[in-house]
Amino acid sequence: MKLALLADIHANLEALETTLIAAEKAGAQRFFSLGDVVGYGVDPVACLNRLQEVEAVCILGNHDQAMVDTQQLKSLNSFARDTILRSREWLGDNEIEYLQSFAFRRVEFGSVFAHANPIEPEEWEALFLPQQLEWCMSRLDWAIGFFGHTHHSAIYCQIQERTVPLSSAKVVVGHHKYLVNPGSVGQPRDGDWRASFALWDLDQEYVELHRVEYPVERTQEKMQQAGWPTYVAERLSRGE
Repeated sequence: MKLALLADIHANLEALETTLIAAEKAGAQRFFSLGDVVGYGVDPVACLNRLQEVEAVCILGNHDQAMVDTQQLKSLNSFARDTILRSREWLGDNEIEYLQSFAFRRVEFGSVFAHANPIEPEEWEALFLPQQLEWCMSRLDWAIGFFGHTHHSAIYCQIQERTVPLSSAKVVVGHHKYLVNPGSVGQPRDGDWRASFALWDLDQEYVELHRVEYPVERTQEKMQQAGWPTYVAERLSRGE
């Protein structure tokens, strides 16, 4: 079985559609969304509908939480708050109930799925700095932990009690412990504007990071037509 890991879609329908097509062509049979389906983009309803159509397992992200509980908006930056408040009125009861059904964490296939640090997912700690990764890996009770939140794709491995980033985009899952960030579908911030996702082959025992081009100009045009802040649209083509 192959699982597609998607994170940080951020209401970018063009990126999501392209990613779903690429994942299906690669043989994905199940989809996991690692949080932040909404926020920043102009297609939250369509993105939520597409995830329901593919029967994705959905994890709660901090933007998803803020969409259903505006008290959480204070923890977001000004652009994030603005776009969530603007797009919130587009969601109906069905979309809100769907977001409310998302869990902070999911454990399956001997692995853990979360948006942020899977040890304390409700704290929304971004796993980015070496000491954060070391702390999480030392407490990881699963062979693999999948997470998003940073918008940077990466695979980390614990080798002799040290957590190191791996340079390869395809890694055979051995007897070590791993942390995998599939990157962002709709808001990459690692200098590469292309949509990012990961594929986990449970039978062949490997994880692979993928990048795929999508019609980013169309997404930017829709944001401009909706009156979104200029920077929120322009950053997409720069991967920042």
